[in-house]
Amino acid sequence: MKKLQHHLMLIIGLFLATALTGCFCDRVEVRPKTLPNATLGTPYYAKIEVFGGHANRHYFYYDIQPEKSGLELSPRGLGTKRVSYNNLEVKGTPKVAGTITIELSGSTYGTNTCTGKRYNKVYTIKVEE
Repeated sequence: MKKLQHHLMLIIGLFLATALTGCFCDRVEVRPKTLPNATLGTPYYAKIEVFGGHANRHYFYYDIQPEKSGLELSPRGLGTKRVSYNNLEVKGTPKVAGTITIELSGSTYGTNTCTGKRYNKVYTIKVEE
């Protein structure tokens, strides 16, 4: 009987540990909160980082408006074996004055205890003449 109780306690302990670990999964955070302003015709560079899981390249999406703004967003290491969708770069030379909007969204991979998490972020860059 004691052996059965011991095994039952181990099973309950394992279940609770698994359930509680899942409750403490990190939430995804995209940083920085804002991007710096830009100057028309001057090269621009900014970093964006995704924290709280390994970003899944298959669910990564971005849109820059206006389309011919002169800025591009790309994952760090693009074109190499070590592409990181957690580390993004915004670079280029702004060709339009006013506001450039960058909308990005994606998801992280899930694990045994945590499901993948979605993220969405919209950045506004003011381009001054």
